[in-house]
Amino acid sequence: MDATLYTQVFEALRARIESGDLEVGAKLPAQNELAASFGVSVITIKHALALLHDAGYIERRPRIGSVVVSTVPTRSGRRVLPTIGCILTNFDDSFGTRVLHGLLDASIGVANVVLSRTEGHHDREQQLIAQYEHLDGLILLPSSSDWIPPAILQLVHQEHPLVILDRLLVGLPISTVCSDHVGAGRQAAEHLFALGHRDIGLVTSAGQVSSLDDRHSGFVYAHAARGHAFDPRHEFRDVRSTVPHSTASMDDDVAALKEFVKATPELTGFVGGEYSVSLLLRRACLELGMRVPQDVSIVSLDSPDNAYDDAAQVFTHVSQDEPGLGRAALSGVLAQLAARGSIVKSVLPTTLVVGETTQEVTPGVKTTADR
Repeated sequence: MDATLYTQVFEALRARIESGDLEVGAKLPAQNELAASFGVSVITIKHALALLHDAGYIERRPRIGSVVVSTVPTRSGRRVLPTIGCILTNFDDSFGTRVLHGLLDASIGVANVVLSRTEGHHDREQQLIAQYEHLDGLILLPSSSDWIPPAILQLVHQEHPLVILDRLLVGLPISTVCSDHVGAGRQAAEHLFALGHRDIGLVTSAGQVSSLDDRHSGFVYAHAARGHAFDPRHEFRDVRSTVPHSTASMDDDVAALKEFVKATPELTGFVGGEYSVSLLLRRACLELGMRVPQDVSIVSLDSPDNAYDDAAQVFTHVSQDEPGLGRAALSGVLAQLAARGSIVKSVLPTTLVVGETTQEVTPGVKTTADR
């Protein structure tokens, strides 16, 4: 929900009341009629009416609706904002920071937000969910799609306002907000195919999260759409240093990636499942004497802005609408506060951003035998 919209509706209705257009005793139109009139959602109307009520302009009467009771404010208009917990695994410039930008900006005047991180620890995740259960709502980025914290099941049973961010927890009646990860995997692969790459590889972490599975599905779908058979040998899903509390080092992963690249000399392009994985893959290629993108192209799924680092090589990447994810997550919790038990599934589109790590295939592209 856009915070500016409901304040605009509030100001418009307040002006009508103070001018006498809506007289004392007048009944306001039904919420769905107001929503259609202003071209906004019913949730936006609910929050605008709450402001009018808090200021003393209207009262809500059973079986009648909202009625004008004063043409001047009779109360301070100050109201208690809901407090919403936000639990993330972690956040940095490659993913998470911009989600918080969207969430925190949208929360101004709407909600108080309490933020914590789990760093992928199941016990900490369970502890924080239990710690935040007294709050008005919760936004959660789970550390895994395979493990569901018992505290989550309790919140679902209680119909507590809850939104799961960037994950799918199959089988639970729960609101979710995520990017189109299937579309992202497909966009990345199709970009390489469009550049003339025939054989491309997928490199991801060993994490157990639904976003990785969805990106893999999109990658495979892109092959099918081109009539290319997907070869499982072209996939490496064992990058471990990027997984929370893993004991593997980056050097271990680079060594394993070099073996993978050498074992698949036909590959001229790769899709990295996340920014940190793409960095490790690029390092492995460079240590094998392969130039990016002259010898091999890489598309990253996610990438930071690097706005102040002119020397940084900008990855061709698939960008998520991270601020939009934050706004949609907040909107989902507020919708449940207004109508308990409501479930919304939001999937936001992704965008391919062409950078400096991909180019058209040219005759003379090196194979591993040449490297």
